[in-house]
Amino acid sequence: MERPTSKPIGHHYLGLDTPTVVVNTDLLKSNIKNAKSSLYGTSCKLIPNVGTHGTAEIARYQTNSNHDLPVFVDTFQQAQSFANNGFKNIIIESPPVGVGKVESLQRLVSTAHITVSLSSLAHLDFLKHFPMENISVLFRIRNKSDSVGIGTHQELLELVKLLVEHFTIYWKGLITVSKGSDSLEESFKEILSAEAFLQSHFFTSNELLINTSNQPLSKAHPTLPSKITGLISGNYPFEVNGSVSACSVVSTVMSTPEPGRAYIDCGQKAISIDRGIPSVVNYENALIEKMSAEHGYLVFNSADINLKIGDKVLLRPANYSDTFNLYDFINLIKDDRLELVIETTARGAFK
Repeated sequence: MERPTSKPIGHHYLGLDTPTVVVNTDLLKSNIKNAKSSLYGTSCKLIPNVGTHGTAEIARYQTNSNHDLPVFVDTFQQAQSFANNGFKNIIIESPPVGVGKVESLQRLVSTAHITVSLSSLAHLDFLKHFPMENISVLFRIRNKSDSVGIGTHQELLELVKLLVEHFTIYWKGLITVSKGSDSLEESFKEILSAEAFLQSHFFTSNELLINTSNQPLSKAHPTLPSKITGLISGNYPFEVNGSVSACSVVSTVMSTPEPGRAYIDCGQKAISIDRGIPSVVNYENALIEKMSAEHGYLVFNSADINLKIGDKVLLRPANYSDTFNLYDFINLIKDDRLELVIETTARGAFK
């Protein structure tokens, strides 16, 4: 995809070169505030998965520019990107397996406090020679929706004993990943069961974290156990409770070959369809039928919608993370005008 032509600050967002990603900063801030307020009165904190968008600027909105607050990433390269941008408290889902990741971890702990997620003795062995400073460990608990993790309570107990008695690294607690829309209850059950077993053997887990895998936070709130200390989420800045999205891809109608059909300039190079087809935001009942690499095929009722060449079509991604990763830059808009262009600093950081 060709690099878009830049437009001046203050330009109307519908006049931006397309296809392009826009994020409404007012909706973004409102979503962040609402998500945090939904946890007021609980002992649970909201931990942003900043790997979802990969941008330091949006991460600063999520943490109110407090770089000491925890942020969550999927990979060591993402962690390095955010550490380079001043973030000091980073949780990494990927374990430090292999020489390359161990070397990355050594660099990271020189500038930030790093918490790694481990699920086996082999993972723990990679940390043998690390000093106590700036590193913590979470043990990952398996559940029905996530096959990665420690499978039995006895195995978990042995790993905790080994870490506490023979390593100088701080054991922070437990984490589990809820990957299905109906798996949160099971995730709560598994992590609380593991915590209770450790407690019966006189080991106290200070943190019990649930990675919601970008499910709507509303699914977690009604049944959130009081012992859960953190919910990890990535989608909440852009979409809360399935309502209006703060993030869209702007596309342009290129042709209308027949009534009820239009071709737009947004294809798979501009919006990911790996986990679903995008939805149309600004034309009710219009649908994306399919997408090639560079074009989208829009179908609609021509009796209700009259699309012309040059009209703008706003698309909501099926997956924000996959779509952000297609762009070097993101457009922040306010009152329909371009407010700021920010860099996707962790784009392509998969290792």
